[in-house]
Amino acid sequence: MAPFLFGFAPSVEDSGLLGTTQAYQLVGDNTGNLAFCYAISRLLGGSLSSKLWHAAPAEVDRTGSVGVLTLANQLGTHADLGFLVENFRQLKCRLVGIGLGAQAGNLQQEVEIPAGTLDWVRTIQDHSPTNAPNIAMRGEFSRRALERYGLAEKAVALGCPTLFISPEVKLGAKIASRFNGNPQNIAVTAGHQRWGHLARLEASLVQLMGANKGAYICQSPLEMVQLGRGEATLLSQEQLNLCRNYATPHLSNDDFIKWTEQHAFSFFSAAAWLEFTRRYDFVIGTRIHGVMLALQAGVPALCIAHDSRTKELCETMKVPHVSSAEVSAGIRRDDLPRLFRFDPDEFDANRTRLAGEYHKFLRNNKLSPAPYLGHLAQVEQSRG
Repeated sequence: MAPFLFGFAPSVEDSGLLGTTQAYQLVGDNTGNLAFCYAISRLLGGSLSSKLWHAAPAEVDRTGSVGVLTLANQLGTHADLGFLVENFRQLKCRLVGIGLGAQAGNLQQEVEIPAGTLDWVRTIQDHSPTNAPNIAMRGEFSRRALERYGLAEKAVALGCPTLFISPEVKLGAKIASRFNGNPQNIAVTAGHQRWGHLARLEASLVQLMGANKGAYICQSPLEMVQLGRGEATLLSQEQLNLCRNYATPHLSNDDFIKWTEQHAFSFFSAAAWLEFTRRYDFVIGTRIHGVMLALQAGVPALCIAHDSRTKELCETMKVPHVSSAEVSAGIRRDDLPRLFRFDPDEFDANRTRLAGEYHKFLRNNKLSPAPYLGHLAQVEQSRG
């Protein structure tokens, strides 16, 4: 069956010719989506066509026989996707969803899902290629959110496909070997300037970068991405002040603009982002996909888990992480050896197990996994 990405592509090829607002809309208002879509494309052999959700059903059907939905944290009161149900019901192609997650303040909360979103989930399940589960969830917390509504039978908790971007079997060992306890060249996965409760922490991460080295990699919102494209001078005074106060409160606005020109980056290609990350000794921040790209490049990285989404993913994939509450006063360089709690053997064993589950999930949905996924999963290739 011919698969295609039913969602965003792994890159915006002509991003350099587009304004930031337009390019940003093409990645779903967060460049981290590129890493996720890049991973799915690689798992299915690469070079997949893509089609956005709002396309006409007939146009979607012409793209391929199986639409692989690039999902996100769509389970919660914040998202009512009932407006998509009628178009999805008209589709003749089969559907497989990857990456569906629940959003909550913590993993103990019960997630309320709007009726429209529940109908949307049912419609995806009704378009399953087989009788096997056709929705891959971020973790058990997200799967239980569907279970509460009787919709977990067609769902399985598999983490994030970004765990399998690298073909390296002993990736954990490679990451551990690169951590020297005193990294000097650090990249920060920039947060959101309106996350005021994390401002002191964010400013400390910027201080970790040092005056002359380091990168501040911006994923969202739009104003942050503009900083990464050298467009700080285009921000309103209010937004400029917000961004400066969040990241570098010790600088004047003029000095902040100069700082962003040297240190802030945004990417509209996951492959280019992955290549860029290789040059750093350590990556740290609140953005899970920026951390995942670093780990896939073999770079030690630490995710600061600040909500249920990031905590669930980190726990499912054994990604090094620390609770934002634990480090709310800030992080110093000499804290890193204590905070970087990483067991490479556990990471690799868990990755092998999840690779096997992903391999099985794809095969059960009549999709052909890339050969390297079978190698990671230690599956005999003659058996698929």
